[in-house]
Amino acid sequence: MNIKFIPLSLFFFISFEIFSQVAVPFSVRRQIYVKGDMTMIANNIVNRQEFLNSPNTPYNKIDSKTKLNDEFDMQYIDIDTDKTTFSSSSAKLILDKPEQKKILYAGLYWSATYTTKSSKRTGINIFTASDTTRESFDKIKIKLPNENQYNEIHGNLIFDGVKDSNFSESAPYAMYADITDLVKKSSSPLGTYTVANIRSTVGVVSGGVSAGWSIFFIYEDTSMSGKFIATYDGFAGVTKTPVDINFSGFQTLAVGKINAKVACAALEGDFNLGGDQLSFKSENALDFSKLSDTNRDNVNIFNSSITLDNNIFSDRIPNSNNTLGYDSFIMSIQNPNNSIIENNSNRATLNFKTFGDRYFVFFNAFIVEVTPPIEVNSPEELKQHKEFYVEANQKTHHVELNLSKKEVAVVQESTVAETVNVAPKNDFVKSENSAEVKISSKNANNNLSYKRASFNKDYYLVAGVFQVPSNATKFMKKLKVKGVQSYSFVNPKNNLRYVYISKNKTYKSAFNLYASKVNGKYKQEIWILGVKKQTNSSLVEI
Repeated sequence: MNIKFIPLSLFFFISFEIFSQVAVPFSVRRQIYVKGDMTMIANNIVNRQEFLNSPNTPYNKIDSKTKLNDEFDMQYIDIDTDKTTFSSSSAKLILDKPEQKKILYAGLYWSATYTTKSSKRTGINIFTASDTTRESFDKIKIKLPNENQYNEIHGNLIFDGVKDSNFSESAPYAMYADITDLVKKSSSPLGTYTVANIRSTVGVVSGGVSAGWSIFFIYEDTSMSGKFIATYDGFAGVTKTPVDINFSGFQTLAVGKINAKVACAALEGDFNLGGDQLSFKSENALDFSKLSDTNRDNVNIFNSSITLDNNIFSDRIPNSNNTLGYDSFIMSIQNPNNSIIENNSNRATLNFKTFGDRYFVFFNAFIVEVTPPIEVNSPEELKQHKEFYVEANQKTHHVELNLSKKEVAVVQESTVAETVNVAPKNDFVKSENSAEVKISSKNANNNLSYKRASFNKDYYLVAGVFQVPSNATKFMKKLKVKGVQSYSFVNPKNNLRYVYISKNKTYKSAFNLYASKVNGKYKQEIWILGVKKQTNSSLVEI
């Protein structure tokens, strides 16, 4: 049998804690291992209204005299001629070598400050609502590439600050919609996306008006390196009191350069009001390192711009260099000589703070290159990965493991039901104090009837491996009591019983279940076992 052991320590499932200023704790929205990458399109939906310039005209002033958004009359951008829309802006998705790309995920976010329908300045630092109406903002429209009609999108609320005393002055909100199916059904995912009817306050408001949208795409390209990508959303108001996101449960590459990126979307990061910082620290670093690139200074990281891979993202209408309060970006973490993210790191922290005006973060993502799954074809290779061959809940104390050719699992395609003589000679146990295992000899014989099953390449979520059948049975009964359905298979060549919770046809589906702890149903240690069909071998499924 060709067994593929997936070294999950080389991937990571992000877990995190967030402290002060957090209205909605961040949680994982989508995570995936893929040969491919993440990209983004985005645009603002409000802009300044001036005597000579409409909101549809790009605002490109980025110097020391640039005004803040609360110094402008902010009105809706509306680039289309559709009478059913009151706000609209667009952005273009472009990918090189598009014939090699396959969109796997598309997540749409929109966010705005929305106290009332409109507001005006009535005196020095005095602002009055012109229209106190505050309409529903959960439904918007999107027009996909090469389409003439809008699709209505009904989003999921992340946060609405109108009734929260910590946020009610500007009443920011954030929404999310999974548009993956819509994108996949389109004639082509590449081209211009137009998003319409996003609601925001318009006029002049204390603290300013800002609004925009972002679509984050995850795509597959088998010619690219393998990556683990995790996206997550929540809502945090960032001030001088830091907001930390602590990552754990992952392991970076043992050798070689560590390449990683972060992605963010946020409101109210003004260009000419510095102090916004985004810093990163891995577990062994003494201090945080401030992140930056050509377009984002390390003391003004949220600067009212939309950037992608160290460049201003200009394939949009209007394509303002200064969005007056909406930030969306994907940026690489500069990591010379792995000085920021080291090899074999398994904890890290992303730190948000500002010494200027408060900004609101509602989306983050982390992207890192990882080692591809390891194919195990021989006993020698299997020895190197013996930690994935051990049931973690046994209580005996003897420790030592020696794998021989007789103990290497093999698979054969067969559909004949028959009785198989299984003679468990050994008890497979784990020490409480060591990662190694001892196989203690026993002479029991069991005659069990199994149905021999036909296997293609499958991926099992394994919860335990046993040499004694009764131990496997007891373990499965414990799982059943906890509401977890389990199954097992045996390899007649070495008598090992594998208790598994799920069998999957693809690694991706197995990994998604692993990362979600089987949709929150199983909190204990599990691992992925990949089984490849091979001629002249056998496997028995119970």
